[in-house]
Amino acid sequence: MKPRAHTVANTIEIDHLMPGADVIHVGQHQIALGFPEEVVKAWMRAGKNVTAWLVPDIRCAGGIVQWALEFPLYHALFIQGAFAAGRKIPVLLHRRDWADMVAYLRLTLLGFTRQELRAEGVDPGLADALASECEYLALKHPDGRVAQIEELFEPCFFDAEGVVEIGELKIKAHGNNTYSFFTDQDRLEEYRLDVDAEPAPPYTRPLSVASTPVLPRPFEIIALGATNGFDVGGPCSNMVVQANGLFIVVDPGPYVRTTLLHAGIALNQISAVVVTHCHEDHAVGLSALLGLGHRLTLFAARENAAILRRKLAILNPTVSSPQTLLDDSFDITCVRAGEEVNHLGLKLRFHYTMHSIPCTGVELVMHDSGIERRALIVGDNNSRSNIEQAARDGAISEGRLRELLALYDWQGELIIADAGAGLIHGMPADFRDSRAQSVVYVHTPAIRAEERHLYTLAEPGHRYTLVQESSRPTPLERGIAYKALVDAFDAFDTDWFNALLDAAVSHSVNRGQIVVRQNDDSSDLYLVVTGELAVLAQRDGAPVKVAVIQAGEIFGEMAGITATRRTATVISTTPARLLRVPGDVWRRFAAALKLVPSLPEMWQKRAALEQVTTLAHSSVTTKNALARYAVRRTIQPGTTLIREGSCSTTVYVLTEGRVQVYRGNAPLLMRGVPVILDPGTLIGETAPFLRKARNASIVTLDECEVLAIRGADFKQIVQRSPQLLHSISQVVHQRRAA
Repeated sequence: MKPRAHTVANTIEIDHLMPGADVIHVGQHQIALGFPEEVVKAWMRAGKNVTAWLVPDIRCAGGIVQWALEFPLYHALFIQGAFAAGRKIPVLLHRRDWADMVAYLRLTLLGFTRQELRAEGVDPGLADALASECEYLALKHPDGRVAQIEELFEPCFFDAEGVVEIGELKIKAHGNNTYSFFTDQDRLEEYRLDVDAEPAPPYTRPLSVASTPVLPRPFEIIALGATNGFDVGGPCSNMVVQANGLFIVVDPGPYVRTTLLHAGIALNQISAVVVTHCHEDHAVGLSALLGLGHRLTLFAARENAAILRRKLAILNPTVSSPQTLLDDSFDITCVRAGEEVNHLGLKLRFHYTMHSIPCTGVELVMHDSGIERRALIVGDNNSRSNIEQAARDGAISEGRLRELLALYDWQGELIIADAGAGLIHGMPADFRDSRAQSVVYVHTPAIRAEERHLYTLAEPGHRYTLVQESSRPTPLERGIAYKALVDAFDAFDTDWFNALLDAAVSHSVNRGQIVVRQNDDSSDLYLVVTGELAVLAQRDGAPVKVAVIQAGEIFGEMAGITATRRTATVISTTPARLLRVPGDVWRRFAAALKLVPSLPEMWQKRAALEQVTTLAHSSVTTKNALARYAVRRTIQPGTTLIREGSCSTTVYVLTEGRVQVYRGNAPLLMRGVPVILDPGTLIGETAPFLRKARNASIVTLDECEVLAIRGADFKQIVQRSPQLLHSISQVVHQRRAA
């Protein structure tokens, strides 16, 4: 909406971006009026190049922070390059607001000093370590001095008449977010910045809405957002943990009420909040949880609770007791690194990461029939290489280095890791060799295309269920899995099939989630109940899709038999339901059914079939069936493999060597060139369908290796695969026409 539009210089134009956020255009100036949560994304989406700030009167409204100034500061300093250029940010505000604005941004950008940490009761040794790390990562001038907030701004204060000037523009403040704007050519009287409406988050992609209910689970993690404060596509990296039917919000980020409702979680289901640190993308949503109908438990390190206390007081100066607002609204549990707290049967154990302000992560543990199920939310953390460099620079001690490196050796069901990169965030490669069952990444909008077969990116709405009410397959799931085993192994043993499925654990995976990763040393067998997955192999430094696995098929069977690492990555292309069979159970099953001698040979034949273009995209079940019927033969040079005029229907896959095509006694020519076929060619595939004599001869040029499949077997398998039948039918039609 544009209330006024002008074309003459020094006229006033106001662009309304979202409730609480406008941009005033006058000459070369673009003045931001209003700073609601995620306002930078609204600027970026609208293509704004803000040159100055007009700080509003109202700091928080309806649970939405209107002084969300952190990312506007980062945007000016780093995206617009103000810090590198030595350019200060013009900020228009009342003198009474200046100290609060500076204090608010100091707490965000720099955190507490050593003295403040100690004054808040932080152990002196820990206070020194935290302060040293923050100083090491702090924004610094070229001479090494830590940049102070006051040095980044050029404040312009309203005078006694409530007027401030910037360039040709005069602004008069009337109070309550109402302003009049004047130039020598234009005026706009008593314009009010509206903060009353609940803003829709300014993302370019719609928030995904849960299409199925969130069922009560003993232990589950649901991603509310997965990206960062500069990605306009979606919400920042926050999540909820379900513990026995109630929920713990981990880092209440921007528009947390909206992201919770889109995930299918009602506000009265929230029982607690964890705040890992006080950057706005992780904590600005705490204001939205102040007005719930019940008290929440707040878990935070002592210094972070103190920072939250001060920030809430700055944002809410009109309440009766700003200084005690945090304590009046939450039951605060100050956590200590390494100590365990219990909430609803869920154990939480916190650790410190290395970040620009004090930051924690948390390990979550739930008992499941006497077995510990574990997840690690790493928290915002520097990259491994930066941490090691900090140790070499003397910024962290050897003991602290060991604590941080221990995160990369953590073992359990799930790691949620920081992949935000840059100077204060992690990299996906940090956890590439992790021994956890699954690692998913947050704080980044995307994984590089060439690395998508290595790393899983979380997305809003993704669910990670670590403990279910029952992890055993349902009767319907067992039925689907039973048929998959019969199809895969051409075997039937009721007792062993039941024993295998009795050991299976059912679980769901999200779209885009890596289930097994190339070079992993895991050996479990998987049966697909619903959904589809892709098999990706590294070829010439890039991932290549080599197969598709569909519902009713199996995968992962090789590693358990060959005792080798995974040869490919399997990633879900849709949400999928899987049954996972432990590797030792799968090996006993294969030995009992005497599959061990025959399976490696079948896999080699299947790999050869995958090199044939016509067969490459067939289902795994189809390729397994063809491999079982295929017979490997070695043919000497000069041998006639197929003779023109014969009635044979055998189909061949050329795996090694070359063959030549003859018509009559002469080589067949195409555009004057002899027809010579190379490995990866399917030969004679139309014979089982044409019912006519062979129309050409095939003669080997080299010693060749082929897979021979009886025509009747080939036809029967193809007719069960509409996709493959369609491809071959087209070739049959062309041959008949010829």
